[in-house]
Amino acid sequence: MLAEELYLKSVLYDLLARGFDYPDDELAASLTTSNQEESFLWRLGQAAALLGEGALAENLEAMDDFISTYSEPEDLLLELQKDYTRACFASRPRLVPLFESVYKEGKLLQDSTFQVARLYYEAGLQAEQKLDLPPDHIAVELEFMSYLCLQHFEALQKGEDELAARAEELQRDLLDNHLLEFATKFAARFQEHGRTPFYRNLASCLAKVMDWEQQAS
Repeated sequence: MLAEELYLKSVLYDLLARGFDYPDDELAASLTTSNQEESFLWRLGQAAALLGEGALAENLEAMDDFISTYSEPEDLLLELQKDYTRACFASRPRLVPLFESVYKEGKLLQDSTFQVARLYYEAGLQAEQKLDLPPDHIAVELEFMSYLCLQHFEALQKGEDELAARAEELQRDLLDNHLLEFATKFAARFQEHGRTPFYRNLASCLAKVMDWEQQAS
């Protein structure tokens, strides 16, 4: 993969990670800003060029139509928080579990949790860099994929072949043993149970990215 493509891939996964973390003021601002380069949807569309021209066009249009119905970022944020909370926290049982171990082993903190945590360690992420969320949270795994792509990109730029090969190997491990199954199931759940067009269409984008990764493997 060309260095430029790796950079776009890093941006793509970073945006998906932000989109599937708990919605906050920063997300709402990036969805409603008039500054194109700071726009979540514009940046997602640019990065999605990797998947082919117009691959996410319908999803982006649907999300934009939904967002445009809110004149204030605070109102949009409240609606997103309500949808996310209902689907991922308040439902019994959870309509859209956020953790890989729940999909694979039926409960939190199982073997898959520690397997993905091992990958973080192997990538050189130290204890002081640990995230606030469990290692198998969907947003954390997507952000880790973004990190690995950026690491791969920077290694290629510097001619560090060994580091580039290691970053590529870790990407493959994360996809084959974690994200391809987990993210696909997660996306299907959110497409089914999300009430807002934002989450239903963002989940569709994630599913399309996983399909693209599967075909590229």
